[in-house]
Amino acid sequence: MSVRTELSDLIRAMARRDWSTVDQLLDTLETSGWQGGSQVIGAAFAIAVNDRFASGHSPTEVARYVTETRAQFPASESLSALEMEGLVRAALGETHLVEHMSPETALQIQIVLLGKLLRDRSMTEDQLEDFVADVERTAAEFL
Repeated sequence: MSVRTELSDLIRAMARRDWSTVDQLLDTLETSGWQGGSQVIGAAFAIAVNDRFASGHSPTEVARYVTETRAQFPASESLSALEMEGLVRAALGETHLVEHMSPETALQIQIVLLGKLLRDRSMTEDQLEDFVADVERTAAEFL
C-alpha cells in the first residue's frame, strides 16, 4: 500500500469515525516517516476548514470551535489552544499566525482538528470520495 493511499485511507477512517483504523494508520504512518503527510493532511485540513467556515468567521467563532474540539478529543489537551486557533485562522487566510509554528506541531494540530471537522460533516460515501479526490488533487500540486 502506498503512503498516499494510507493517507487517503486515514482521511476516510476519520470521516467514518473508525478510530481503531485511524490508530493503526497513524502507527503505520509514524513508522514510515509521514512521507507526503504534510501535503495531504494539510490539503484536507484547508479544504475542511474553508468548507466549515465558508459563510464567514470571527476569531471568537474559531476559538469556540477549538474549545469544542479540545473537549471532545482528549488527545488535543497537550496542544496549545492558541496554536490551534492560529492554524484554523491561517487556513482561512491569516497565514502570519503560523509563521513560527513547527511542521510537526502543525501536523499534530491538523490531524486533531481534521478529525472533528470530518466528524461534524457526516458525509455520505459519495461525498467522502469526492472530498478525498479533491484532497488528492490539491496535495498533488505540492508533492
